[in-house]
Amino acid sequence: MTNGGNAGLCVSWQEAEDALMAAFEYLRSMPDRERGFLSAGSRSGWPEIVRESWEYADAEARPSPRLSRQHAEHVEQFLTGPKPLANVIAEQHRAFVGRVIMMQLWPGPDGFGWDRVFRQQRGVLFNLVRKVELPTTSDGLRKAYERAIGKVAVAMTPGSARVQLSIGQN
Repeated sequence: MTNGGNAGLCVSWQEAEDALMAAFEYLRSMPDRERGFLSAGSRSGWPEIVRESWEYADAEARPSPRLSRQHAEHVEQFLTGPKPLANVIAEQHRAFVGRVIMMQLWPGPDGFGWDRVFRQQRGVLFNLVRKVELPTTSDGLRKAYERAIGKVAVAMTPGSARVQLSIGQN
């Protein structure tokens, strides 16, 4: 990815995916009190996407690590703030992207694989152009996920219209 010749200013696809994964991990680690606030007064659908992807009983069995203010700000910037960066992902694909991230972070005994994502999605994905769910392949799901993370990378890149908008609101 290039940014008009300004090397180092672009956010890579991997950096964007890592940042989203970190936000999911931090959101999942929030104490019950903070999770309760998010479910009651959330301005974003992302906490619900993360919540529906894990067993609440499993989260209760393990003590949650303490989150720093920096971690909470990271969650807010990416998932729960007034204009979270993850909202550049098409609304119809957000639950799918959230599911893939959760499956990568906590793959289970069989590990992560696009064949598992395919089964979880029942072999369909919402087509953004035709505005209907259509059959797809595991490769089609992978490409849709890559495009979604690519949009987050562009939104994270300094100088992009998305970053300028969020800076102007602070």
